Amino acid sequence: MNAAAPAPADALRRRLAALLSDATDGQLGQDELLASDTSLTALGVSSLALLRLADGLEEEYEVLIDLGDPALHAEGLDGLAERLRRLGVEPTG
Repeated sequence: MNAAAPAPADALRRRLAALLSDATDGQLGQDELLASDTSLTALGVSSLALLRLADGLEEEYEVLIDLGDPALHAEGLDGLAERLRRLGVEPTG
């Protein structure tokens, strides 16, 4: 019996967690990010990490994230994923 394919939202969250983990140089693990409902700021995501994440998102999905938007820092992984969906991002895996 084959396992069901992950829902598109789950695929986007997983990819976003991987990009964010890379942006923090592994200080935050993917599993930790996926399990958290805490804001990026509360998780300790720095402005430099957000800049790296924005660069990765621009490269991979061709979207621009406004780093000056204070709401970005108050969002958690789910909020960021929703923001990307509103920008038309489709999960890649």
